[in-house]
Amino acid sequence: MAQQAPAPITADNAPAAKARAKEIRAAAQARFNADKADCSTRMLAIGCISAAQDRLAESAREADAIQQEANRVEREARQAKLAEKEARRVERDKDDEAGRPAAEANYREQEAQRAAERATRREAEQARLESQRGKVAAEREAKLRKIEERRLEDARRAAVAPENARKRAERERKHAEKVKKIEQRQRDYAEKLKVREAEKAAEEARRAKAAAK
Repeated sequence: MAQQAPAPITADNAPAAKARAKEIRAAAQARFNADKADCSTRMLAIGCISAAQDRLAESAREADAIQQEANRVEREARQAKLAEKEARRVERDKDDEAGRPAAEANYREQEAQRAAERATRREAEQARLESQRGKVAAEREAKLRKIEERRLEDARRAAVAPENARKRAERERKHAEKVKKIEQRQRDYAEKLKVREAEKAAEEARRAKAAAK
């Protein structure tokens, strides 16, 4: 039965073909090492080793052919991809060139729109700053008014302070006199109560003495 021819190498199976070439080399080297060891046990070792070397060289040529073909296929595939990429770039350049006037008009329109938006933002920012400055000025004016009102109130209080102090001293003096009178009445009452209790005790002692007779 005739040996089936290997499948042609393509860009898809090129990596597998290179792996197969590597396996052929490894298998050939292993067989050569085994043949060399076997030849060393024979009487006619020179012819045996020569045949083993021929088999190794044939396998190496086969592996090299597979490796080179796989490299060629991959190289051509890369070149084809580069050519396709370059063709697409050229086509895009043509499309860009054809659409450039419209793109430039669109760019100018967008740039004008962005400029209008920037102007609107600047106006809004200017209005915000003006409003903020007005608010700050109003707050400063309100603070100044409060300071002036406080100054006037302090001046008024300072002007009436002596009279207030005199009235306060008079109130304190009258209160002290009132307290003093209350305390004196309390002492007088306590003294009278003490005298009454003493008189009551003397009367009770007198009665007790009279009753004892």
